[in-house]
Amino acid sequence: ITRDTPASFEPSIDYVVVKIPRFNFDKFPSADKTLTTMMKSVGEVMAIGRTFKEALLKAIRSLEKDLYGFTDIDLSHLSEDELIKGLITPTEYRLWYIAEAFRRGFTIDEVHEYSKIDRWFLANIKQLVDAEGLLKGRKLEELSEHELRLLKEWGFSDREIASLLETTEEEVRKYRKKLGIRPAVKVVDTCAGEFKAYTPYYYLAHERPHFILTEKGELKEVLDEG
Repeated sequence: ITRDTPASFEPSIDYVVVKIPRFNFDKFPSADKTLTTMMKSVGEVMAIGRTFKEALLKAIRSLEKDLYGFTDIDLSHLSEDELIKGLITPTEYRLWYIAEAFRRGFTIDEVHEYSKIDRWFLANIKQLVDAEGLLKGRKLEELSEHELRLLKEWGFSDREIASLLETTEEEVRKYRKKLGIRPAVKVVDTCAGEFKAYTPYYYLAHERPHFILTEKGELKEVLDEG
């Protein structure tokens, strides 16, 4: 990629990449849906964000399964034993079992004990679930710029926000733009600025604006760090 550096070169990065396997078990109804060491995925998706939470929700939407977050699969009808079984058993939808467990008051340690998933990832998922409570029972115009910007930084789509607020995606987008909350273009520099990169590429992310001091001593908002 760099044409100059060895394979051992490790650039510093300012972004997070999340990959999620894609499964098509609906085409094989009799197949065992439990995930093991056997290859069962038909591909994968990759998403880039400024935080793990943003990249995770972007990856979920990229699966093209009509999923926009952790609110699209309703597991509230499950008994506690069924929920725990879903936490223990690796399946393509275990992330949604984890989210449901946090909604029911399970602690990070409890979910870790059942799933054996690292607490760092569980803590991030719990924050996304807790953020749902920021929206339930409220109206769109009641959201402050800070609240809506935080949700976008964490990867919530306009559609998911609209679903939680019981409004339309178009209204959320209109209100977001009114508050000046827009995505910024970010650069993935394959050499982290240390060498000339011949193959940089770009991604969109919601992030609080950055400011630079101009030669005239004025603050200038910079959305594109590249």
